[in-house]
Amino acid sequence: MKNKSTFQKLKERIKIAFEVRLCHFIDKLVIVSTKYKVEKNSLLIIRLDAIGDYILFRNFLEEVAKDKKYQNYKRVLCGNQMWKPLFEEWDKETVNDVIWIDRKNFYQNPFYRYKKQKEIRKQGFEIIIESTYSRLLLFGDAIAKVSSAEKRIGNEGNTDNLIEKEKKLADSFYTQLLQTPKKPVFEFDRNKIFFEQFLNQKLEINAPSLIDKINIKEKKQNQIALFIGASEVYKTWHFENFAKLILKLHTKNNKLEFILIGGKNEQILAENIIDFIRKKENNFENQSKINNLTGKTTLIELTQKIAESNLLITNETVASHLGAATKTKTICIANGRHIGRFSPYPNDYNLPISYIFPPKIEKELQQNDKEIIYQKYCNSMGMDINEIGVERVLGE
Repeated sequence: MKNKSTFQKLKERIKIAFEVRLCHFIDKLVIVSTKYKVEKNSLLIIRLDAIGDYILFRNFLEEVAKDKKYQNYKRVLCGNQMWKPLFEEWDKETVNDVIWIDRKNFYQNPFYRYKKQKEIRKQGFEIIIESTYSRLLLFGDAIAKVSSAEKRIGNEGNTDNLIEKEKKLADSFYTQLLQTPKKPVFEFDRNKIFFEQFLNQKLEINAPSLIDKINIKEKKQNQIALFIGASEVYKTWHFENFAKLILKLHTKNNKLEFILIGGKNEQILAENIIDFIRKKENNFENQSKINNLTGKTTLIELTQKIAESNLLITNETVASHLGAATKTKTICIANGRHIGRFSPYPNDYNLPISYIFPPKIEKELQQNDKEIIYQKYCNSMGMDINEIGVERVLGE
């Protein structure tokens, strides 16, 4: 079994090495085979990270659109197809066109990669910007290189997703790298610093906001939304904890109604929560008190559900950012991964979102300067999220 394991690891390494080399080959092929003419006053904005990152970035598209210089440019966004529905609902007026990238295909399908890179190069952009802090060599960086724009402006960034050798190569793809702080800085603030440098002006926007995009007349005072999943297992509070939390909240107020929200991946978790509650409390009115919406809402509908709820309880995932952006009272259960960068929201944002971290991190935050703790845990995997008890979430 040991030899088989070693063989499998070797096989996986060879596969990755082949895919990386193939991506580089495709990019070189596009460069040597595709003619283009620079279109003056054209700007490509590259942003390929996940939905939560988009929520912390999207407001700056409007800042670029209304800038005196760039409002008359042809502005094109190169975005992650994952958040296409949100962009088309909220932000499509901020650019003239969009090039959507399916990240999996862009990496694994050479024909798809060739088509997309050729599409980008043929447009002959005068300027491209890639504001991502933790850049990726085969994604945003590769697009910047293939674009051959006269000005290629990137974020100097860090080495979270690049080894030093790769970063040195990737940095050479840009004509200018803008610096943002090396210490942990909340991601919205880091984006703001980047765009203030790019636009050469101070920006008045002080926090991510969706208020003008969401049509909610009033909150449902008895509705509590629970986002029960996360992108990684280590960021996911155990389903039994959510079930026990619901039972305790119901005991305190039997008029409360709970909605379980998330994608298809959360459907099993939701079923487990409901089964646990049913076994523990036979008299609990499951059908009327718990509405299982996991896998049943679009991203837009999910945002609406969060916005109309009186309270959101969530793991640290996209829902926490949607809660903050819609100014919904939010309790975020977090393991400390990327603390200082994606959590917690700074106090001066004046948003109704609070964070609960594992006891050790909470204790250290009380005893030390928070920036010291951010430095210590920001690039770690955090701690066991299930060390956070139900009583702590209840504020007991």
